[in-house]
Amino acid sequence: MAAQMLRASYTISAPTLARFNAAIPLGERSRVVEQYMELALQAREAHLEKVAAAFMADPASAEPLTDDALWEATAADGLQGL
Repeated sequence: MAAQMLRASYTISAPTLARFNAAIPLGERSRVVEQYMELALQAREAHLEKVAAAFMADPASAEPLTDDALWEATAADGLQGL
């Protein structure tokens, strides 16, 4: 199944846009912008994964993780309908 395509509008400085349009041929621009967006998202996600891994590995996180496990254990005790 192909991804749904959407149009978007962004404000970009005129000099940057002019350089981009000069460097990237018509017909390739949307694909290139999408690739840059993917790179930016991957960088942000990698940072969040690094922070989460550091939290999980930190001994100071043991108590909150235990509390979370205890809370999750009670989630299926039949009280969710209250």
